[in-house]
Amino acid sequence: MKTPVAILGATGSVGQHFLSLLADHPDFEIVRLFASRPRPHLAAGSWVASLPPPADLERLPVETMTVEAVRASGARAVFSALPASVAGTIERTLVDAGIAVFSNASSHRMDADVPILIPEANAPHLDVCPKGRAPLVANSNCSASGLVVVLAALAPLGIRAVHVATYQSVSGAGYPGVPAIDIMGNVLPYIGKEDEKIVAETRKMLGTFDGARIVEHPMEVVACACRVHTAFGHLESVFIEVETPGDAAQAVALLREFRGHEAAWNLHSSPRHPIHVFDDPARPQPRKDATLGGGMVVSVGTVKRAGHTISLRLLVNNVVRGAAGGSVQNAELALAAGRL
Repeated sequence: MKTPVAILGATGSVGQHFLSLLADHPDFEIVRLFASRPRPHLAAGSWVASLPPPADLERLPVETMTVEAVRASGARAVFSALPASVAGTIERTLVDAGIAVFSNASSHRMDADVPILIPEANAPHLDVCPKGRAPLVANSNCSASGLVVVLAALAPLGIRAVHVATYQSVSGAGYPGVPAIDIMGNVLPYIGKEDEKIVAETRKMLGTFDGARIVEHPMEVVACACRVHTAFGHLESVFIEVETPGDAAQAVALLREFRGHEAAWNLHSSPRHPIHVFDDPARPQPRKDATLGGGMVVSVGTVKRAGHTISLRLLVNNVVRGAAGGSVQNAELALAAGRL
């Protein structure tokens, strides 16, 4: 029997991606859709997701989002695409009512009892959720998700410091997103609070769970986030200082061989190889490569090595691996671990 779930914020971009990814999922069944404004069905509005809509868009109405309605829905878990401005109290209230929450919002990412999960990188962090209580699990900032997958692969080299510049697509700002007059033919060199999120979340995700809490990784992280005129996919230029000497071939081998934590291997949403390394120096590119592995594969190119510093480019699908797909994978991990 499938686990009944609901989607909060179902009409936005991330909410619609949740719907696409969950429509035929082997483990979960959508029983209710919620948003700030009701609709007779999701097809009554515009479809803005990068993934195709499910065939049965008219199956469920979109109901007004209230905590009482979600509690009465019969859902054992919810996928939250709520904005951070309203997610905080709502998500905690649902967890207190015994409903597991898998959240795309930033509201609780740095809470001590909330893991920022990427199953390939830090599956044991799920245990920071108190036993006997419905879990509240966050997925990361969209840029940090791809960065952490790559850093997890290179962790055997001993990571001292990471400097990253991101070139983030307009879809990362949600729908309707950045005004056209601001972004067309332009690059915006600042995204509010984005640098700080990447720094804090990366250190937490790569930290160590000591049985009681997550101890952050001591590495230095410096981030500079920019908004660029592409639709989907965040490109990143990364410089990684490591302890172990070696050459570029060593780093490439670690990236190509990486499968991540064993707990992630058999999850429905997990690609067999989470990282694809291109030999072509002109790749990865958002238009060509953001959909690799259904959007769950992180693409890497131009891997170089100078002394203890590795440089590379990476591309992450910000709405799948970096948002809805990451949350669905987290729920799969929780289900497999007996937490739902």
